[in-house]
Amino acid sequence: MECLNGGIPPMDFSLKDLRAFAVRNRLDVTFHVRTTDAAWMMNRRGLVARPSIGDSTLAGVEETLDTADAFVVEGGKEPPQSLSKEQFMALMAARAAAAGAGRRQDDE
Repeated sequence: MECLNGGIPPMDFSLKDLRAFAVRNRLDVTFHVRTTDAAWMMNRRGLVARPSIGDSTLAGVEETLDTADAFVVEGGKEPPQSLSKEQFMALMAARAAAAGAGRRQDDE
């Protein structure tokens, strides 16, 4: 895996993956780079928005996603969750696995 953006490895998911996750789970996901204060949000309808936190002019949406180190997940019945990159990727994987298991049960 080649490191870009100051030695930080790229994300293991794309903007398209994030959009699918947000829409499928009806969540708003704000991704943020603490060192530059750049932040963007993928809302539950799959639209990218500039949130009220951070200076989104410092980096584009893809660059911010690649270097994001903080994720805030909002929506549903749970209070907002503040997650690290690793925690967020684990949440995405867990939700995908749960959705896959649900589909397999429906097929039987």
